[in-house]
Formats: sequence, structure tokens, C-alpha cells
Amino acid sequence: MRRTFAIAAVAFLSIAAVSCKPPVGFVSPCECRDTRDKGRWAAKTDPSLPPTDASAIQAVKPSDILAWAGPTERLTRYSKRIPAEESWYALTGRVVHLKIEPDGDLHVELQDATGDKPGVVVVEVPEGPLWCEIRKTVFSWTETQFPFQIRTDQTLKMIDAPIITVIGKAFFDISDIPKDRSNRRIGLPGYTAWEIHPVMQLQTQ
Repeated sequence: MRRTFAIAAVAFLSIAAVSCKPPVGFVSPCECRDTRDKGRWAAKTDPSLPPTDASAIQAVKPSDILAWAGPTERLTRYSKRIPAEESWYALTGRVVHLKIEPDGDLHVELQDATGDKPGVVVVEVPEGPLWCEIRKTVFSWTETQFPFQIRTDQTLKMIDAPIITVIGKAFFDISDIPKDRSNRRIGLPGYTAWEIHPVMQLQTQ
């Protein structure tokens, strides 16, 4: 009984903490206000541009990334990029889910375009001038109307599910991984903890 009460109390305090914060405002696809929850923000907003040598960018599918191992380094919300996160990838897949997050990121989930293999990979597009045109493209696949506000992650209703190729560096998301730090997400079977973040180029097929 005491344990049940303690869990309920923690849940209540978590909800109260979120509700006390000002809502995050989205004025346009490219302008956000009062964003928060910016763990590993320097890594997530790395402004490096893709290599001009195409051979330095490895082509992959979501099912390929599902087979990757987790990193050996122990990461925290303050960690800089590790060597494995300096590699560039061109990831091709079909968009299966979109949402917007309180840190301002556009969260895009990709599955193999053929749909016959497991593996869902998240790719993220931060706010800021460098990503404005990409964000406009992603929002054009939805029914979103500006301005709007959120307090927690909000799913965006899609009107299109294109096959796309995104180019960016690998990024290991530690927010909901198992204790063994494997390349999985707790409660989301088939989802990888490895992401492409930030997306630096996007092409629609």
C-alpha cells in the first residue's frame, strides 16, 4: 500500500511540475518560444555540414540501424559527441509518425520503405535558422496550424507519409534505454536508441 502511494505521489508531482512550467509556443515552423528539456543540446544542434565527398556518407535503412550495438561509453545529459556520433549517414525510409517536443525538435519516425522488416529509427530536426527549410517541409506533411502551444510531446496529424532520405550524424538517445545501454527503447519494441540528429539534409522521393 505504501509503495502504491509513493508511486502515485511521484506521478502527481511529475504532472504538477510540467503544468507549472509555461507552455512551449510554436509561432511558425521555424520560431519557438520557452523551449525546455535540452539535454545534450550542443550535440543535438551540431551545426556541422555534411561532407562534400559522398563516399564519407554511408547509406543505411532503419532495419540496418536496428542491428547496431549500443555505445561502450557511458553517456549523460551533459555528454559531448562520442566518436561513433561523428559518422555521417544517409538514412532512407517511410515516415510513419511525427510529433513535436518541448525542446522544439521535430521528431520523425522512419521505417523501411518496403515495410517488410523490423526497425523504427527516430530522426530529429531542431529549431533554428539552419533547419528552417527542412522544418517547413516536414510540417507540410501535416494539418498543423500556427500558432499553437504544447506542454508535453504532441503527435502531429499526418496527411502524407512520404519516403525520404535524411543526411546527418548518428546520435545515441539515452532518455529511455535499458540498463544494459543496448540499442533499444523501453516500451517500444523495434525502436532504436540510435537516431539521426540533427538532420542536415532531407530529400523526398
